[in-house]
Amino acid sequence: MELSPLANRLTFTAVAAVMKPIDEQHIAEPGLVVLDITGGDEDTVRAVMTALEERWATSGIVPMRRDPGEPGVRARVYADVLRPGREAP
Repeated sequence: MELSPLANRLTFTAVAAVMKPIDEQHIAEPGLVVLDITGGDEDTVRAVMTALEERWATSGIVPMRRDPGEPGVRARVYADVLRPGREAP
């Protein structure tokens, strides 16, 4: 099953909220990566996601979560490092 870039983006955003296991579809092609980000606060994690989105095509600003008993805020971002982000010329 092959999804369009927009469909991929929508699918990845939904997956990020629950932090499901990474499967082959997420990294099936050269340039596709999954980034698990942990930061001290939501502003820091949001800043990292914004910077990634400017550089590469990503799943965008995704929901963040806190795990009880674990430090920091977590988010999972999917990116295609071969495609430029929204700030590209």
